[in-house]
Amino acid sequence: MVSRRIFYTLLLTGTFCLCIAYQRWLAWFLLYALLALPVFSLLISLPAMIWAKFRLALPNGVQRGQPVELQLEQKCPVPVPLWRCKYQVALPMTGQHLRYKDGNLLPTEHCGALDITVRRAGIFDYLGLIRLPLRLKRRNHRLFVRPVPVPIPNLPTINQTLRHIWKPKAGGGFAENHELRLYRPGDNIQQIHWKLSAKTGSLILREPMEPVRGKVLLRMDLKGDAAQLDTKLGQLLWLGQKLLAQDIHFEIHCLTGEGVHHWPVSSQDTLDKALNGVLCQPKTTTGSLLDQPVHAHWQYFIGGEHHEG
Repeated sequence: MVSRRIFYTLLLTGTFCLCIAYQRWLAWFLLYALLALPVFSLLISLPAMIWAKFRLALPNGVQRGQPVELQLEQKCPVPVPLWRCKYQVALPMTGQHLRYKDGNLLPTEHCGALDITVRRAGIFDYLGLIRLPLRLKRRNHRLFVRPVPVPIPNLPTINQTLRHIWKPKAGGGFAENHELRLYRPGDNIQQIHWKLSAKTGSLILREPMEPVRGKVLLRMDLKGDAAQLDTKLGQLLWLGQKLLAQDIHFEIHCLTGEGVHHWPVSSQDTLDKALNGVLCQPKTTTGSLLDQPVHAHWQYFIGGEHHEG
């Protein structure tokens, strides 16, 4: 609105000079009319300036590369006057702070969280000369730029790796696998293997067994440039969805600039929350989880094609 104020000032100055030079009543009339014009504009604009309500019309999350425009959603029973708004966008993963204007596209080319804050928001009268602060329901918003799944080549077969540990099935019943052992007092006599017991001379029990899935870990260093992090996060999403499709629960361990963070995952919802948690962390420049061995039945290190079974 600076240009309108400059134009009004020049017009007012020219009219004043006209009055001094010619001393005619029409010139003075024009001068007084120009002086009263901002007040009149403010009076007819004030209801709209007070009643107008704005809020950030942004989604909570988008996929990487999806265009998102910075804009405020307005609600007012009368025509809305002119308004202007500036934004500050912080990227927790890199520590950057960027400035944008209304209508600009957000930086969604790479994965991460965008902390958006409304700065210097104002609404003007209909002439654009007088400014009042803009009424906002919320000035802050966090937008998650989520990864696109990236398949991992040469991934070992997970089910065959996890199902070679068995434990007695609680309550007995049907099972695909059984273990033979000596009868103990209190065992279910319906599980006794009578033919084998007759041959051996001892009571042999056919105990139902069920597979045990040990601890499953997905480990990752939040380190590298933007393209490398996009690939790592895409592989993390792809492998997490693959494990959940096979009904395998797991944990995500991620080394960040604030240390190692853990997220248990048992459903798509908890996987999305874990990914959002990773996107909010600052990346690290030193260290690696490869230098911190942990005990797990199956684990995969995201990034670097390194697999530990």
